[in-house]
Amino acid sequence: MSDIMDNDGSATLDGQALLEEGRRARERRARERGLRGRIRRLLLDRPVWMRRAVLAVAIAFALIVLLVMVEVAASFGRVHPGVRVGEVRVGAMTPAKAAIALEETFEPRLADPVAVIFEDDVWHVDSATIYATLETEALVGRAMEHGRTGPLGERISERLRLWFEPVTVPVAVEADSEALDGFLAEVIASVEREPRDAAVIIEGTEAQIEPSVLGIAVRKSEVRENIREAFLLTEREVEVSVDFTPVQVTDSDAEQALADARSMLAGPVSITDESKSWEFTPAELAPWIAFRTVPAPSSAATASLESTHSDTDGATSSNPPTETEEVTRFLLQAYISADEASRTVLAKVGDAGSPPVDARFQVGGGNVTIIPSRDGVIADVEALALEMTRVLTSGEGRSVTLRTRRIEPELTTERAQQMGIEERIATYTTTFLSTNKPRVANIHTLSAALDGTLVPPGETFSFNGTIGPRTAAKGYQEAPAIIGGRLVPSLGGGICQVATTMFNTVFESGLPVVERRNHSFYISSYPRGRDAAVSWGGIDLKFKNDTDHWIYIATAYTNSSVTISLYGTDPGYVVRESTDGFTDFKPFTTKEVPDDTLEEGTRIVEDSGVDGRRIVVKRTVLKGDTVVREDMFTSNYVPKEQIERVGTKEPPAVETNGEPAPEQE
Repeated sequence: MSDIMDNDGSATLDGQALLEEGRRARERRARERGLRGRIRRLLLDRPVWMRRAVLAVAIAFALIVLLVMVEVAASFGRVHPGVRVGEVRVGAMTPAKAAIALEETFEPRLADPVAVIFEDDVWHVDSATIYATLETEALVGRAMEHGRTGPLGERISERLRLWFEPVTVPVAVEADSEALDGFLAEVIASVEREPRDAAVIIEGTEAQIEPSVLGIAVRKSEVRENIREAFLLTEREVEVSVDFTPVQVTDSDAEQALADARSMLAGPVSITDESKSWEFTPAELAPWIAFRTVPAPSSAATASLESTHSDTDGATSSNPPTETEEVTRFLLQAYISADEASRTVLAKVGDAGSPPVDARFQVGGGNVTIIPSRDGVIADVEALALEMTRVLTSGEGRSVTLRTRRIEPELTTERAQQMGIEERIATYTTTFLSTNKPRVANIHTLSAALDGTLVPPGETFSFNGTIGPRTAAKGYQEAPAIIGGRLVPSLGGGICQVATTMFNTVFESGLPVVERRNHSFYISSYPRGRDAAVSWGGIDLKFKNDTDHWIYIATAYTNSSVTISLYGTDPGYVVRESTDGFTDFKPFTTKEVPDDTLEEGTRIVEDSGVDGRRIVVKRTVLKGDTVVREDMFTSNYVPKEQIERVGTKEPPAVETNGEPAPEQE
């Protein structure tokens, strides 16, 4: 005790620490003795079976922990054991080793072509054709994913399952889609076919059934995938998988039509009217017989696919017809075609009446007269065909009666009266030289085609749409026409004379002008700023009928003039015109063309030039005191080049008897 005190209290502190440490050690040992006691009591105080169960659970837990540790060690940085790529076992391999194994196994196989087979046809495709390659990295990546994706529980479950249930990663080459589709297009073209319904064929006077054939459709996506896989298999053949397309008319569905056709051809048939009779032989009847499909009765409207055909041409499919697949059924029906019968019947019996005649508008002096329509009486071949079908298929005999029926014309008198074509709305005449015969002929041809044109209320008239192309078959001839700023011979030259006349008639009527274009250069024979150019497939002349009634276009012509008039119900428009005259004059240029047939100093104007200019014509349309519309028709004319032929031929020498020739003054 004295020693402790001699060290100024420091020894005392060390002693206390030792005492405290000892106390804590004693408490710790007491607690351990208490825990062991409790565990011992827990085990010893329980039944034997329970102690064994606890021990088993502890051992199982320890084994699971051990297995997990082994499993983690076995697959760390490697493909999980139990994984294959194709037939290659890559489990427990590193990605690098797995890639080598795949390439050693599959790369050599790419050198051999794959045979694509359908029945007796075989197509071969090699890897170069479709740019097939082995995507090793992607395959290894998919192998590595097993046991490493998804929630933790799923990953653990998959890892444990892989030890007992190996999985295989599908293996296939990657190919160029367009190249593969190009190869398959050839296969599909040979394999696929549309379903063919049963039909009745008549040869001469004999009828027989042409059997139905199922359609075939290639399962393109499936065949594509099978080809890609086959490149890496030892089996190098791919069967083309197809689906069968059902028919709508089976052989049995055509049997009644066959029986009816044979009944129709059993002998001659007589066609009679009130006083005459004509006989037609089976050979003449045969072309009249036609066939159509009609829905089967509701009790037989559906049938199994297996029953809808009689021949598949030996085609095979991984999806053959089944008895449970239902398709809509139709029946084949034989009948006498009115169109076919009329060609023979009318040629033999002659006209059994008269055709209908439309009402016509006759105009003159500003007045309109309606020439009445007339109903027609024609042979009722449609009724004859129906009667022949019934009689010849029912066994009631072989004689039918030809009847006539009345037919209305397309334009009846009553309809013509309702169209409101009662008076002349506007008229205009232009003149031309009669010396150019082809041009005059074209004006006459076009005027005749335009005459009688009807424009419905609210509709727009198109010059090109009404007249159509100007062709030699329609009677048009070559005459001067403006092309590229020059007058050159062209089929239909001169039609702008009629277009200009039409435009001026519409101008005076007050009707809306929808489209109008002036000529490229000024033509003095036309009204100032009121000419109109047209060309097929190009510029057009259009106006709208904004009245409540139809408009009738009437034309008249001579060898030097053309007149166009519009008839209808006068809308009461008053037209006023104004213009400031020509402006922006641009002088024409002259082109000299050397001509060795003319003497030097001689000039001949081959094509006169025309100065360019501009003019604006204003049209004001009034109805009473109200301005209905104001139009500004602007015409910009470009200069027309003048063509002059200039002589280059030297003049002949003058005889002077050796003396100099006199100078010419």
